[in-house]
Amino acid sequence: MRQTRGDKNAHWIEMFCLVPRGPDKGERVVLTQAQRETVRMIYDNPSGPQDVRVTGSLAAYLALLHICGPEALQHDFRPDVTPDIFTVWGSVGPDLRPVLRRDGEHIVCPELGTRYPVAA
Repeated sequence: MRQTRGDKNAHWIEMFCLVPRGPDKGERVVLTQAQRETVRMIYDNPSGPQDVRVTGSLAAYLALLHICGPEALQHDFRPDVTPDIFTVWGSVGPDLRPVLRRDGEHIVCPELGTRYPVAA
């Protein structure tokens, strides 16, 4: 079975992101079924990615997906997510730490030239 863009993005989140707060803080993310469906709703629409309101931890994971994940250099879509910088940084897993840095109120991937939030 071929993985969709949404499936690949959900898999990336589970491989590289950590739970930013709560009793499972620091553990690898395991998306709920609802979160997985939201990711598919965003990325698997036949007419292209859809902007769906996303909040909380999932918004932080999507921000990372677009800073240094497989969506970082896809210019057809950038989700309108606004998690706080601490939630995003708290979601950075150990494999992402070497490629990201904090720059004041931004998280930057120097190699790709991407940042969160996007506005300078």
